[in-house]
Amino acid sequence: MRNKLLIIPFLLLSIAALAQTSLKVDPDSVKFVNTELVLRNNTKDINGFLYNTGNGKTVFRKLGKGIQFRVGATGFPVAGDSIYQNTALSNYFLKVLRNGLLQYRDTAQGVKVDETTGKITFYPVLQTNDVIYIEALTGIDFSLNGSAANGSVSNTDSLKLNAGIFDNGNITFTLRWLTNAKSLYIGPRIVGIGSSTLAGYGLTAPDRLGDKILAWLTNNTYGAVWENLSVAGYSSTDVLPVANGGVLGHNIESALTSNPDFIFVSLPTNDPSAGISVNQSIANLKKVDSLAIAKGVPVFFETTQPRTTYNEAQQLMLKQLADSIRTIWPKRYVEGFKDVVDPATTAAILPQYNNGDGVHLTSAGNQFIANSLFDRWLEYFQPVKTVKRYLVDSSLDKSAWSQFKIETEPNIVKNNYARFNDNKQYFRVRAELKDGTYTSYSNVATLDQINNPTLPGVNDYTYRLLIDLGGDGLTTLNGSNQVDGKPTPSPDNAGKYWNNWYGVGGVAGFADKSAFNALRTTTNEATAMSVQIIGLPQGTFGTSDTKSINYNGFNVAVGDYPSQAVYDNMFIHSSVNPDGIIMRIKGLAKNNTYYIKLWGARLDDASTPRTLQAKLGSETWTTAQSVDTKYATTGTGEYSRAVTFNYISGLDSLDINLRTGGTSTFAHVSIVDIGVVGPLPLIPQIKLRDTSTTASTLTLTANPINGASIASFNWSQISGPNTSTIAATTSATASISGLTNGTFIYRVTGTDTSGKVLSTDATVKVYPNNGGKKTLRVHFSKTAVSSIPGWFNVYGQVAGTHIIATDTVTNWTIDNVSDATTYWAPYAGNSSSNTDGSTTGNNSGVVPDIVLQGLWYNYSLKYAAGMDNLLIKGLNPSKTYTIKLYASRNTTASAPRYGAWRVNGGSEILQNALGNTTGETTVSSVSPDASGVIKLSVHAPTSATYGSFSYINGLIVQEN
Repeated sequence: MRNKLLIIPFLLLSIAALAQTSLKVDPDSVKFVNTELVLRNNTKDINGFLYNTGNGKTVFRKLGKGIQFRVGATGFPVAGDSIYQNTALSNYFLKVLRNGLLQYRDTAQGVKVDETTGKITFYPVLQTNDVIYIEALTGIDFSLNGSAANGSVSNTDSLKLNAGIFDNGNITFTLRWLTNAKSLYIGPRIVGIGSSTLAGYGLTAPDRLGDKILAWLTNNTYGAVWENLSVAGYSSTDVLPVANGGVLGHNIESALTSNPDFIFVSLPTNDPSAGISVNQSIANLKKVDSLAIAKGVPVFFETTQPRTTYNEAQQLMLKQLADSIRTIWPKRYVEGFKDVVDPATTAAILPQYNNGDGVHLTSAGNQFIANSLFDRWLEYFQPVKTVKRYLVDSSLDKSAWSQFKIETEPNIVKNNYARFNDNKQYFRVRAELKDGTYTSYSNVATLDQINNPTLPGVNDYTYRLLIDLGGDGLTTLNGSNQVDGKPTPSPDNAGKYWNNWYGVGGVAGFADKSAFNALRTTTNEATAMSVQIIGLPQGTFGTSDTKSINYNGFNVAVGDYPSQAVYDNMFIHSSVNPDGIIMRIKGLAKNNTYYIKLWGARLDDASTPRTLQAKLGSETWTTAQSVDTKYATTGTGEYSRAVTFNYISGLDSLDINLRTGGTSTFAHVSIVDIGVVGPLPLIPQIKLRDTSTTASTLTLTANPINGASIASFNWSQISGPNTSTIAATTSATASISGLTNGTFIYRVTGTDTSGKVLSTDATVKVYPNNGGKKTLRVHFSKTAVSSIPGWFNVYGQVAGTHIIATDTVTNWTIDNVSDATTYWAPYAGNSSSNTDGSTTGNNSGVVPDIVLQGLWYNYSLKYAAGMDNLLIKGLNPSKTYTIKLYASRNTTASAPRYGAWRVNGGSEILQNALGNTTGETTVSSVSPDASGVIKLSVHAPTSATYGSFSYINGLIVQEN
């Protein structure tokens, strides 16, 4: 029988009338009249509806109350008040919205609620014209079998407290002991795991089951978070812990890592074809349930679904498994079988719900599952109205208990607490009821001991090596045959040195026998370690000249991995299976201990996973680790979602086998992260120090260490904004001149007395000379570009985007005022560029070539008073400033092209931008306003003689 709402009036009261608190139905007053169920009893004046719980019982639910008012209205609080009280709201669970925003229980920015008296305190105080909406949720007040429910038909079950703990990892933990209506309605976190039905196979939005779940949560709850980890083709084994064969990123461990309030598991039909018996399927689901219950997290299990393509024996397994799920989890099963099965068969899909493949359901078929899930949630998550408070005890030995916390708010059924030590701790909870009695204690929840550290963290390693696998940005090609790739800056912004590995070098990418020798540590120490790929990772896939490189990773940093490191990757194709390829790491020190992490990411919204499987060469594939390297295009990178091999010691070399896992066609490796505990082996090497300067000349000195004896040296420039001059190229000290503002890399190579060639690099950063004055140098671009020492890059599509960026050196801020096109107007959809400026090719312009190359512009929009569109904020109002402005447009554009500016609403300033690499405009003695703001205008020139564009590539602000 489907759950049906017979009467659903919406009650919105200015002042709510108090409903009866006890309800009664006389046995002889229930009858059917013209197919309508009629109740004639003393509940006739109570608004509500009948609800089938699915357990042979129908209950009457009383509607809650709603009050809406505007601050200052007659009979309601006025501006400056903080308290609203209405006895009609007493003993209800209250949800409060202020100007459409849900108000959390928070005495800084939210509300404090006394539900026993209907009193609400607002933080901060109420303001004029605030609109307040208060909704009261009630429980189930009676049942049709004539027995009172004492405030909730779920009272007996809901007050069987079940404690569970989640270690938040930040010296806090979450303790749960019960669920209530708040668990569903207020900020619930729900995770889904399973296979193709939940993954939405064969359907598109909004017809997929996950879409229906998200839509329901959006419409019926506040602040819900829905995370769908399901993958087409998964069986119940795939969602188990990794140690039991599950896949990290999509299993119960990953679901619990999100600290959910509850979990939905949908594994409708794949177990029979995977050779998993009914008994084993149930054992797997019980394993999932037990792990979740230990954290205090309820799991809702979908039954199996019919599958037309199965034979009779397999269909019988589906039917038996569905019956078992209903029996084992009578209050938490979600019906997926009965509504869509063809009754003339054991377990075939009714034709009208068959999506065409005999396996998956139509949108209408999925709706049955969704409805069953929503009904289950509505039934399961009930207000608890008999509790006065909760008593939380703690113990270090499960024998001697002491009071840890008293929760006086009865609607709090979980909370975060500070962890005061690393020892194993135990917790139990019981409830004191309003009648003075107590419930039994919950089970004992265990907060595990922190072994500090179980595994060393990145700061605990003696030394560390980071390898970025991807394109070089110079010769490696993407699928469109365009140069692509982003090497990681070395050192990065955190000072870590990286090994950028492009494969075999040049255009070839990661072909067979790709190697990287003489890896360097994150502190730029030389090692004897090397890494090599044996086998062609892409197998038979693809015809590009560049092998096995993908460029669809993240554009933002993940943990301490910079954005460049996670942008591109080496990919593996399933055609290399079953043996895969080998990653061979050599030069290990036998007495050291190694911790190896393989991290990968590829952004993709398709349902097919990209599972990387990896094992040590000495192991079999049955012990391989699996991790999904696919992320949604809107996803966030997970730093710990990786394959790890820990406690590797006693070896001088190591083979790691890599392949795709499960049904995946591709897998990805972006980073090899190697942590080492133990001394860095001393090897003869040349030491060269990174340095910085504001001068155009400097000297670099190479120092042979660890027994190196160098017979001759050779110096060369590897990169830089211009070609500098190196004198004395064969001596230990090189004199370098011709430096300009930018970053240079120099290499010294030395041949020792035995004939062995050693080399090392040094990075030289050349800063502009600001004469000791506080100075902000800004250059504009469309996206982030290469950093320039002493300059601040502000980037974005300036028209249509409100951009605010603060320089961390001066703490001054650049603000383009608004995203409205009344301030910045685009041309052909663009208003910014990384490449349209004119450059010198040797950094000899008035500012560095990177500054000249990128630009913002405003098209055709002319200046009007008060329409300044570029602000410099955070200045000292008592000081004056000198401003220098730069505009440049390369000569592929037709004349005229100008920068047209105003400073603080003054006269128009014009600078010819076409082909400009030498011109600058200086405005002296500029005063900020009382708020410390200088206002600039970048608008089309007043006279059409100077064109319709106004450019700005860079500006310098110097405090006088």
